[in-house]
Amino acid sequence: MPDCPSALENSTPVIKGLRMVGLAGLAFHLSACAGSTDPVSARQEHVAEDPAAMMRIGEAAEASQDWAGADTFYRRASELDPNLASASLAHARMTARQGDLDGALAGLREAHRLHADDPAITTALGRMLAATKRPAEALAVFDEGVQAHPGSAALLLGKGVALDLLKRHVEAQEAYEASLKTDPDNAAARKNLALSRSMSRDRHPRT
Repeated sequence: MPDCPSALENSTPVIKGLRMVGLAGLAFHLSACAGSTDPVSARQEHVAEDPAAMMRIGEAAEASQDWAGADTFYRRASELDPNLASASLAHARMTARQGDLDGALAGLREAHRLHADDPAITTALGRMLAATKRPAEALAVFDEGVQAHPGSAALLLGKGVALDLLKRHVEAQEAYEASLKTDPDNAAARKNLALSRSMSRDRHPRT
């Protein structure tokens, strides 16, 4: 291999990630010179510029519970294609997996700014807001999502959780019931509905 700069200006995180998930050979080829005529090297260089390929490698790393390695590829995919909502969502998920909830929240806020009409990202943002003890913000996000996607069981479930956290249990139960109408097999909505009813009874015991 000639002594020359990396073929890919922004490839360092990708190469590091490849090594982390045991793909040292691919990492080696990605470090080849831009003028290399090696067809294998050229193909491997192309991989690091393909967001779909980065997502596939990230999914493989995530399946092996290598959160940092997966995050490297999801982040690279998002950089290559800012309109790829699934990459932004996966990047935030891996950030949370590594314990950085504030970082995950910041990533989801940005993803929501870019993909406000994506129910999966809206749901993820609302859940993260609830998880970081921001139930009022979470409710606002879920309300916005439900208005745009009234048939989304996930958004209705999330709205119920936010309402329960705000101790608005009757409204929460209505949200869970709406979620179950959309998805009768939604076990989480059914469990939360029962818990919410229990909390209502605790707050207003019969005399």
